[in-house]
Amino acid sequence: MTGFLPNNRQAPQHSPVPRKSILSPADAMRRARVLPPAQCRDNRAKLDNLRRLIAAAEREYREMTLELDRLNDEGRVWLVVDLIHKTALATLDLGAAIMQVSGLKAGDAVRALADGTQTFSDVYGGATGVANGSVSGKEFARTLAQRALTHTPAKGAGGAYAKGTADLALGGWSSIDNITGAQGRSATNARTAEAGVEAAAGLIQRTADTVDTPASKRVGAAAQIAKAMASYNRELEGAFNRRLETSGGLMATKATFQATMQRTMARYRRDAAELETLLEGCM
Repeated sequence: MTGFLPNNRQAPQHSPVPRKSILSPADAMRRARVLPPAQCRDNRAKLDNLRRLIAAAEREYREMTLELDRLNDEGRVWLVVDLIHKTALATLDLGAAIMQVSGLKAGDAVRALADGTQTFSDVYGGATGVANGSVSGKEFARTLAQRALTHTPAKGAGGAYAKGTADLALGGWSSIDNITGAQGRSATNARTAEAGVEAAAGLIQRTADTVDTPASKRVGAAAQIAKAMASYNRELEGAFNRRLETSGGLMATKATFQATMQRTMARYRRDAAELETLLEGCM
């Protein structure tokens, strides 16, 4: 029989597959780049520290720039002082030599004053240079030997000849160092010419001191004038060269410092901008 009974069976029902809700608060915060409170606090602290670092770096930049400019200005002042110092010594030396050439009685006294002043200046300047590293021990020892020789009295013709020979040897040693230390062809030629003048003057002065007559003394004083002029020109050129070297070093340091600080400050500001962008999404 075909059944006429009612069919009471129900169609099978399947449970829906659980799906992740698109309205999840965590997903919404992630898509909107909303930072959790702990991370917000950390980024705020980082930004505050970075801003303080930027302010400190800017202050250091201004102070260092001002200090380099101050040192450069002081260098100009010390150049003037150095020129006055060298000019005064050269004037005293030339004055003594001219008075001796003229046969003035005060010439020997002025020569003693000039030699004493030059000795004090050389010894003090050499000791200071050794202390700060600008003068080598060899140069200072040679200076001491030259100044000691200047104040050593020569007894007789033999003593005068020996003193003149020692003075020529020390002067030649100094001239060789000046020539080898010169930078550029023009400076080397100038030092070579000065060395020739000083060597010739030294030979003339040694001969004059050995003969020891009034006429030879005047010849020796004339040779002293030539040596003083060569030394004066070299000292003036040295003063300007030291000024240029110092100024060039300061300007190079300033340029390097500025370039380094500009790169550093650009990186700091970029990092600060990134942190500010992150903090815009904080709750």
